[in-house]
Amino acid sequence: MGKNGANDASFIELAGWEINKVKDGLDENQVVSLINDLISQRDQLVQRTEHFTSLTKLAERTVSEADKLAEEIKAQTVEQAKNETARLMAEAEAKARQIENETQKIQLELKNSVQGLFSQLLSGLDDLTQQVKALQEESEQKLARSLDKDTPVTTEANKTPADSREPAPTVSQKDTEEKTEPVSATQNRETSDQPNPDLELEILPPLDIMKIMEIVSYLDSLPEIENTELIPNTERPSIIVSPREPINLIDILSTMPEIAHLEEDSAEAADMSKPKKIQVSLSPQPVPQEAPKG
Repeated sequence: MGKNGANDASFIELAGWEINKVKDGLDENQVVSLINDLISQRDQLVQRTEHFTSLTKLAERTVSEADKLAEEIKAQTVEQAKNETARLMAEAEAKARQIENETQKIQLELKNSVQGLFSQLLSGLDDLTQQVKALQEESEQKLARSLDKDTPVTTEANKTPADSREPAPTVSQKDTEEKTEPVSATQNRETSDQPNPDLELEILPPLDIMKIMEIVSYLDSLPEIENTELIPNTERPSIIVSPREPINLIDILSTMPEIAHLEEDSAEAADMSKPKKIQVSLSPQPVPQEAPKG
């Protein structure tokens, strides 16, 4: 509805509307139209407000659901990470146990193999030592028998005819001749008054075969020692020493560079049924080799 001017008293302006004046007041049609327009605007505002409210609620619900979904995803991720970590740790522990078991198995096999080879070597060296001793004793016996046989033959060859007519020698002469006859090492051992008790040298680990054989060789070279026997043992081999006379074996062996420490085993000292045991600790230092003589 257009305006007819600000000073025109034929209408009235209301809320931007120009309503004509009539005899009894305002134009009813225009008033109704204004009210309907206001109602329509109100309805549109209400509708927009409801739409905005719906959008706001939807946004709030979306944010809430997004937060909830994020928490669920986070919880699932943490749980999966824990499960994966536990699985990897279990696999690592199983692998470590497997490696440890295999390592122990290999170490045991190597230990058994080394112990077996060491025992065989000790046994072989002991057999060789016994063979050398047997050959030495056999040579001594042969030499003694040879001397026993050669002595009367030489005496008969040196006799003169006058000697053959002499009377038989007296008892004192026989005793003198018997005393001058050579006596073998075996006969000396058989004529000893009382046997001396054996001694046992227990070799403590760590072991060194060459040093052990040096000790055996040195003992065999001593005139006070009648016999030695090597007892193979993978952990603590022993040397049984049979002396010809009472000796202080600790003092004798203490000067050897192959030996670091000697100590008598007091636990078995009171047991007279067993050989006196001396525990031997080998020197960790290598023994210097003598230079060959030119």
